[in-house]
Amino acid sequence: MTTPRKQYQNVSFGELLAFSKQNPNRHRMLESIEVHVAATDPSLDSFHLPGYTSFNVNPAGIINILSCIADPQYYSLAPANVRTQQLIDYTTKLQQQTEDLKNTSLSRKRKKIHDLIAVSYNGGAFQEKDYLDLYHGLSLMTQQHFILLKEAVQDHIEDHETKCESSHKGEIIFSSDPTTWNHTHAVWVVDYRGRWVGIPSEIHAQPLSAIAADWLCTMEQHGWTIQWPEIDATKAELVEQLSRLPTWKETDRKLTKDVLSARMGRALSLQAFTKRATHTSDELK
Repeated sequence: MTTPRKQYQNVSFGELLAFSKQNPNRHRMLESIEVHVAATDPSLDSFHLPGYTSFNVNPAGIINILSCIADPQYYSLAPANVRTQQLIDYTTKLQQQTEDLKNTSLSRKRKKIHDLIAVSYNGGAFQEKDYLDLYHGLSLMTQQHFILLKEAVQDHIEDHETKCESSHKGEIIFSSDPTTWNHTHAVWVVDYRGRWVGIPSEIHAQPLSAIAADWLCTMEQHGWTIQWPEIDATKAELVEQLSRLPTWKETDRKLTKDVLSARMGRALSLQAFTKRATHTSDELK
């Protein structure tokens, strides 16, 4: 037995209104529902950056992050249509600049970075490794450096995972090897997925360049894993250099080369950030 085919009839808008007047419940209204919006604290105190505020970009995206930090005050006051045009202009400019990567370590990735800029503009999906590639390319093109925060809880939510170790807060990743960073270039703390950027908003906020070394150590102590650069050297060379540090223990000789390489990267990175803080202090005098 087959189900009879439904027959549909075109009805004008006027006829619909006439039918609605025959509804005996047409004067009843649903009770209003009060919606409570959870208040969010934009300060970065929970990330141990007093005086800094997380500025959410809209729409989210790495290119929009750059559009914001080019002039945070103008960006915050600009209407939506102005932000959109600014994003279009910035995207076009950056895509043209990818040719400047020809003589850099990212020479072979110029086409990929060009395409990732377009993906970011269009709000497309990224592969996990694409985020760092784009940040690295943009860092070279705009002469800025980025410290990327990848929160564990947010990543577990987005990946639809239910288990998350409460002691592990997340990862901190550098847009490139911080031991090579130019001390005259700005450093920004940004969300790994391009949702917000840390902006100094209080008078007492210290320049990130002045506090980076201490801040990174504090983040480590509070459960953040930092992806320090690995130093290319033999195990004997690593042992020789690390043994000069006050934190060295003779039992450390038994550690693998990979572990020693990351330790050396940590030591050199903190040394570079400390030296950078000295430059910043001299400039503020």
